[in-house]
Amino acid sequence: MESDSTSNYEAIVHKKIKEMGEKGISQQELAKSVGLPIREISSIIKRLVEKKLIIKKAVKENGKNIVKLFAVDSNYNINIYINLNGLDEIPCLSCKSLTKCGNGIHVSPQTCSKLSGWILEKALS
Repeated sequence: MESDSTSNYEAIVHKKIKEMGEKGISQQELAKSVGLPIREISSIIKRLVEKKLIIKKAVKENGKNIVKLFAVDSNYNINIYINLNGLDEIPCLSCKSLTKCGNGIHVSPQTCSKLSGWILEKALS
């Protein structure tokens, strides 16, 4: 069970990381800016990473790799749309040899004249 002070510290640390935006902030800078010991910051960061509220990234600054902390945008959504029109036209789905077809076998996608013809037809149309 988290104590109120722990969750308050988490909120403060998360807010500070969010404020830094795309620039990010190192763990040492974060400890100085919020006035908490590095050990306490480490445990808070671990919890925030587990909750997927922040991420750690290695960034090159002045020729050195520095691990910086970045807030995760919780409003980030990815929508992937797949057009399935024509899926039923693929010759493999109605092929009698489908269960015997595979790479390195006599019947294979590389040697199938029906599949090659269909691909060429689709490419030229």
